[in-house]
Amino acid sequence: MTGRVLIVALLAALCFPAGAQTQSGPDNQIMTACIEAAQSAMIGETGRLEDCIGALSGPCMESPEGSTTVGTNECLGAETQWWDAFLNARYDALRKGMDGESALALRNAQRAWIAFRDAECELHYTYWREGTIRSTIYAICMQEMTASRAVALAAPRWVLE
Repeated sequence: MTGRVLIVALLAALCFPAGAQTQSGPDNQIMTACIEAAQSAMIGETGRLEDCIGALSGPCMESPEGSTTVGTNECLGAETQWWDAFLNARYDALRKGMDGESALALRNAQRAWIAFRDAECELHYTYWREGTIRSTIYAICMQEMTASRAVALAAPRWVLE
């Protein structure tokens, strides 16, 4: 196996471990199709999992239901939930392939990341506390940070090096 094929095989195993796809419905189909397309494109080194951030919430926010503040927040929340489940599946798959000391370090890193994400998004919310946009700013922060962490765990650079 060439190095590139081995990397793609590793990415596929980390991104779609057996039994990890616990979500169903149209939201899952949209996101899963995007992830699969990004993985396929990665063979030619043009695909990026990051390109899937917003794949669900963007079109949702362009719909009549998603064009209100409440609708926008619901769209962002739905995608955040998807990324959170994706993140948890990647975390579990990664942890299972580690020795005890590495798994403990991963757990500690994940806990620290959760604390950072929550504090960072709270900062955004607090900064915008005088406006009605604060809930949307918070939802954007949670979606982007959760998705970015999920992507980082799906293709950890430190595992491939």
